[in-house]
Amino acid sequence: MTAAKLQEVALMRFATQGFEGTSMNELAEDVGIKKSSIYAHFSSKDELFLSLLPILIKSELDYVRTVMTQNDAIKPALYAYLESISTRFESSYHVRFWLRNLYAPPVHLRDEVIGHMQCFMDELEVIIHAAIESSTWHTNASVSIALITANYMAMVDGLQTELLFGGIERYQKRLTATWRWFELALRV
Repeated sequence: MTAAKLQEVALMRFATQGFEGTSMNELAEDVGIKKSSIYAHFSSKDELFLSLLPILIKSELDYVRTVMTQNDAIKPALYAYLESISTRFESSYHVRFWLRNLYAPPVHLRDEVIGHMQCFMDELEVIIHAAIESSTWHTNASVSIALITANYMAMVDGLQTELLFGGIERYQKRLTATWRWFELALRV
């Protein structure tokens, strides 16, 4: 139970203070244990940080699967996921941690973090492709599902970057513009 509690408070602290700004002392105080007791669960702050990645990946992929299956039509589902990125960033430590570390992981953990993130993006692409493929969405025959999926993934990347570095207003403006362009491109 203490390991899970440590992960919970670490997630919140890493999401709001960053890796470097979070101390093991703070985490111990948050959980109500001595700092030395943390090491019974995690050998280091690095290990604690890295232990969060599989949990967050599973959570986000489960969320995407839910969004893609809760709508009868694929276009509203695709839009709903894009729209949810900003609202969940504002309200969820999971998403805030995820986005901040996707674009600016701790330098010494970069390769490990990026490896996890690439696996996530690959699986996200598989989910999106499958959702589009199983839908009744009919587009111009010259536009393949792979092309639609690749463009959608580029939208996800661009919008996440805009949210993180430009803020909510710029994100909303970019979402409106890119979604409109996406819809127009698929009508050609």
